[in-house]
This record gives sequence, C-alpha cells and structure tokens, in this order.
Amino acid sequence: MRMVEEQRLLTKIASLYYEEGLKQSEISQQLDLSQSFVSRALSRALKEGIIKISVLRPLHFHLDLERELQKKYNIRQVIVVEPTSVGDDALKQAIGSAAAHYIETTVTEKDRIGISSWSSTIRAMVGYMHNSKQKGATEVVQLLGGVGNKGAFEATLLTQQLATLFGCPSYLLPSQSIEQSVESRHRILQLDEVREVVDRFSNLTVALVGIGELEPSQLLRNSGNYHTESMLKLLAERGAVGDICLRYYDAQGRPVLDESEEVVVSIDLKQLHSIDRVIGLAGGERKANAIRGALRGGFLDVLITDLATAQSLMD
Repeated sequence: MRMVEEQRLLTKIASLYYEEGLKQSEISQQLDLSQSFVSRALSRALKEGIIKISVLRPLHFHLDLERELQKKYNIRQVIVVEPTSVGDDALKQAIGSAAAHYIETTVTEKDRIGISSWSSTIRAMVGYMHNSKQKGATEVVQLLGGVGNKGAFEATLLTQQLATLFGCPSYLLPSQSIEQSVESRHRILQLDEVREVVDRFSNLTVALVGIGELEPSQLLRNSGNYHTESMLKLLAERGAVGDICLRYYDAQGRPVLDESEEVVVSIDLKQLHSIDRVIGLAGGERKANAIRGALRGGFLDVLITDLATAQSLMD
C-alpha cells in the first residue's frame, strides 16, 4: 500500500506543477511539504515515467544532426539552417539571420568582439541585427585590413555598423589586407596606428569569421585586393583548402605558410585558438572541405551552416 500512496502523491505533485502551473513553493504550501521534497518528487516522477516530456520539433530543425557534428568535431555548438529557397543569396541570408539571433542572445557587455569584415555572410548577419537597448559589448575590432582597395569602405562600414548596434567603440585596422611583400608587411605592423589594433587581438573574447575557399569570393574579387596568381599556385601546391582572414590551412587544419612568408595583415590562426569563442559563418557544399579543415584545425567553437553542407561534413 505504501507504494500506491507514494505514487498517488507523486502524481498529485506532477499534476499541480505541469497541468495547473503551480510553483514548487505553492505546491509545498498547499500539500504541507517542504519545497525540497517537492523538487525531489518531480525528479522521481520523471525518472519513474509518471511524467513524460516530449519536445515537438518542426521539420526544418535538425537538432540530431547538430549534436552529431558537435560530437564528431569536438565543437561547442553547431547551428544548422535550412534556406527557404534555392540560391547563394538565400543561403547567406538564412545563415546570417541565425547568426544575428545567436549573437544578440549570447554576447554580453564584457565581450570584446573581433570581426572579419570581408564576408558577405557576416554582412547579412549585421543586416538582421537590431540596436541593443543596453551596451552589448566592450569593443568591436577589425581582424583583416581593408585600406587602399575598392572595397575598403564596405569593410570599414561593416565593423562600424556592428559597433553601433552594440553601442561600443570600433577599432579599424588601417592597412591593406595583403601587402606587396613580406618586408612591407613588417613595416606596416610597426606603425603605431596599426599596432594599436593588432595588439587588441590577444584580448578578444569573441571572433566572427567567414570561411573562404582557395578560389576567392566575389566580394574579394571586387575588392581588387587579393593574392597574385603565383601565390595562389603556391597555396594550391601546399594543399590549401580554405582560409580564415586570408590565413590558409590544409585539409587537416595546418597552416600552409610560415609567418616568415606571410604578406597578409590579419589575425593569425594561432591567435584564434586563444579566443574563447570563434564563430564561423559559412555554407554551400563547395565550402565543405574548407569548413572541415577549419574544424579539424580546432579554429572554430561555433559553426553556423546550412543543411546540405552539414550533411556533407558528416560523411
């Protein structure tokens, strides 16, 4: 009989909590029980099957796939979106919308954000964001140079827009993405105004990055500020599959250029490892190898991508 009475009490507590919406404190008062007893009873009712909880999942949510990718690549979080229409722009808009919501709900006023401003997907993300009523970050820092080329204004504007949305200062990187030589890059890095921004890389808590292929995106092509054909050939010979901030890596996530060979002014791959949360925005099956390399290299903590690409990454 004792077991029957225990089940009766467990059922009553579960009914009051889940069906009638009473708080645990209210249940404890009504039934003359301690609140800790009520809490333990609810846990026991769930364990014994008196309470059954089900989560209704819309068809376009892919939580199992996200969890499998997280486990496979040992990554903190994966968000998989399903574009509502076909095409590159629809894909970028879907990823950008999901990224905007993620950033708005997770960034705090303690965060110092780095942004790779040469990304049309990040541009879509900023377009979906809303002005924060409270200060949403400490600062926004440009991770890849953009001065002296056709698209410099857009790169600068994107960094400033994100800072405005968060109500915080922006720090623009006053250099080209790619210098003409290793020596000129070294000289640029000695300038006070460049050093002031580059030194901030080590204190970032969040980085927003796109993931590129060896073949340059249309945005980079239009900028007129990209690697020469000879450098692209060298990168290909060394097995480059993708880049983050124009820092190239191979299929296993290993950098393909030594620092002594670099002409790019940007955050480097090693520095990404020291940032608490690196958020990668990238989609399209043609980028699967680049994304896979970034995951294998451990450069990303959060990946926001599309369904077809996510399924390719599971192969």
